[in-house]
Amino acid sequence: MAKNPKTIDTAAVAGKLAVARKLNWVCYAGLLVLFAVWNLFLDGSIKWWLLQTIPLLLVLPGMLKQHQRSYLWLCFILLLYITAGIVDVMMPTRGWQHGALTALSLILFVSAMMTSRWQVQLHNAKR
Repeated sequence: MAKNPKTIDTAAVAGKLAVARKLNWVCYAGLLVLFAVWNLFLDGSIKWWLLQTIPLLLVLPGMLKQHQRSYLWLCFILLLYITAGIVDVMMPTRGWQHGALTALSLILFVSAMMTSRWQVQLHNAKR
């Protein structure tokens, strides 16, 4: 005997999804601005700026189309930024940029993960 699937409140999930998408864009833009300020104006170079921004830009077309897989790939990419940020935050000679990188990456990781999950829930509820 098959179990009945849980019914979900689609309005509540859609509301959470809207908030998560906004948070995604705020943190995503924040990371791009952070990398631009850090590398182009403070103490970096164009090469480092390109190295840091190109992985984020790879998922931009899919995020604009709101593809669930793009949010999942963004999570995988963000793991690199989170790891680098945490390692650098622990060094006493590092600046504020590393703390900002870690915070933005962690918030974006969680919101992208939840966006992906809530998109799947809404898709399955419409079936």
